[in-house]
Amino acid sequence: MAVVGAKLALLLIHILGVAGDGYSSLQENYYGSDNHEHPKRWDSSFKSGLVIGYAFSSVSIFTIFLSYCVPWAHLNKRKRNKMTMKTPMMASLIERQEKKRTEANEQICKLGIVVKRWSFVVIRNATANFSRANKIGLGRMGTMYKATLPDGRFLAVKRIVDFHQFEEQIVSELKTLGTLRHENLLPLYGFVSESNTRFLVYKYTSNGNLFDWIHSVKHRRKTLPWRLRLKIAVGVARGLARLHHDCWGQVVHLNISSKCILLDRDFEPKISNFGKAMLMRMTSASGVLKEDVHAFGVVLLELITGMDCSRLDCSSNSILNEWIFRHLLSNSYFHDAMDRFLIGQGFDDEIFQLLKVACNCLDCVPDRRPTMIQVYRNIKAITERCEVVDGLEIQTQPEIRSATSQDQNQDQYLL
Repeated sequence: MAVVGAKLALLLIHILGVAGDGYSSLQENYYGSDNHEHPKRWDSSFKSGLVIGYAFSSVSIFTIFLSYCVPWAHLNKRKRNKMTMKTPMMASLIERQEKKRTEANEQICKLGIVVKRWSFVVIRNATANFSRANKIGLGRMGTMYKATLPDGRFLAVKRIVDFHQFEEQIVSELKTLGTLRHENLLPLYGFVSESNTRFLVYKYTSNGNLFDWIHSVKHRRKTLPWRLRLKIAVGVARGLARLHHDCWGQVVHLNISSKCILLDRDFEPKISNFGKAMLMRMTSASGVLKEDVHAFGVVLLELITGMDCSRLDCSSNSILNEWIFRHLLSNSYFHDAMDRFLIGQGFDDEIFQLLKVACNCLDCVPDRRPTMIQVYRNIKAITERCEVVDGLEIQTQPEIRSATSQDQNQDQYLL
C-alpha cells in the first residue's frame, strides 16, 4: 500500500509540473488576444484540478507516513516497555556492585594500618610521570612500571586500569603479599588509593618472569642452565609448601604459572599475582590445595621440555597423562621431549627424576597428588645430587609471618 501511494504521489507531482508549464504557456496565448472569456474559464477549471491534485498527493504522503512511522513507534514503545521491565533487575545488580565496591574500599582503608600507603605524587615522580621508557610489563589488571626513588633504589609499580573491576583482587593481594613475609614471595611494599587511581607497589625483580626466559626469543641467547632451573623449581616449591602448610592457616594461590614466577638478580624465584588467592581453614583446604600442586607440575614440565604448557588444566589431565607415560617416561622419547638446551649437560638422570615429580603432581586423580611439602623434599634431594647451592630450608618455625611494625620500620627507606 505504501509503495503504491508513493508511486501515485510521484506521478501526480510530475503531472502537476507538466500542467503548470502548460498553464503558463496557455496564459500567454490567451491573454495576448482580445478574447478574455476563455482564459477565465480555463483558469477556474485548472485551479479546481490543482486543488484536487494537491489534496490527493497529501493523502498519499500521509498514508506513506502511517505505513512506515507508526510501526516503528510501536516497536520503540515495546522496547521501552522491556527496558522498564528490566530496570528493577538492573537496579538490583548495580546496587550489589556498589555494595561490593564500598566493602572493598573499607577493607583497603583498614589494611592501610598494616600495609604502607603511598602518595600518588611520589609514585608519579618515581616513574617519570609513567613514561613509556619505564614500562616493563602489561597484565590483565594493568600496566607495570619501573620506579626509581631519589636514593637510587628501584620499585615495581602496577597501575590498575579499571580498579572497579579488580577491587576484590586488590584486597586479596593486600591481605596476602602485604601481610606475609617469605623469601620466595614477592614483597608488596604498599599501595596507592586516591580518588580514581589504584596502584600496587612491589619489590623490583631485575630478571623478569620465568615464562619469558623459557619461551621468549629475546632471552634465547641467555638460556637457563640446568642448575638455575633446578634452583627455581626448589624455590617455588618451598614458597608454595610454606603457603600450604603454615601453622596459622593455609593460603591457596590458584593462579600458579611461569608468568607469575619472577626472578631477582640472583635468580631466586618470587611468587606473585595473588589476586585469586584465598585463606583457607585446614579442614576444608585439602581439595583446593591440589589445584596449586597441579599448576606447579605444569611449571616443572615447562622447565624440562621448554614447551609452553600454560594452557594445560585439570580438564586435560587424561590426555596429558597418556602423553607423559607413553612418551616422556619412555627412554626412547625422553631425549626428544627434553629442551634442546639441556641436552649434553650431563644431568639426564636428575632431569628424569624431576620429570617423575612433575608427573606425580599432574596425576589425573587429585587425591593421588602429593602435598607441596613432599614435592619440596623430593626436589631438594635432586638439588643435593646436582650440588645446587640452596641455603634456604623449610624450618620448624614458620618462615611466613604477619608484617610487624619492625618490618615496616625496616622498609622506611622506601618513603
